Amino acid sequence: MKAIFPGSFDPIHEGHINIIKKASLLFEKLYVIVSINLEKKEQGDIFERTKIVKTICADINPMIEVLTNDNRLTSKLAKELGANYIIRGLRNNNDLKYEMELAFANKKLNNNLETIFFIVDYGLTEISSTLLKQINQLKK
Repeated sequence: MKAIFPGSFDPIHEGHINIIKKASLLFEKLYVIVSINLEKKEQGDIFERTKIVKTICADINPMIEVLTNDNRLTSKLAKELGANYIIRGLRNNNDLKYEMELAFANKKLNNNLETIFFIVDYGLTEISSTLLKQINQLKK
């Protein structure tokens, strides 16, 4: 079984890594897909983000492959890769509402695609990439 874990990973943080570790135990192949998030105005270079995610994932599990997605729908990319599962992480109720909308849309676009939600471990629930980015900018 193959799965994809798409995200902007801008920056990748412990919550993402927690989900990657959990998902890598369940699937024969896990594609971590570094993507552009159209809702985020400023994002780091996608290829630099991919390089960082590859470095981190290399230490987790050799069956993880990190790819860059700069212009394809997630549902289409999953089909191209032969993946029938999308991995998504949940921190709270707000995430659940948003992620359910994404899951329904992806299912409509690719009927063979199921979304699997992983709950981030306790202590990692308050961290978001947006918050980390703001903290890092203020540190400069």
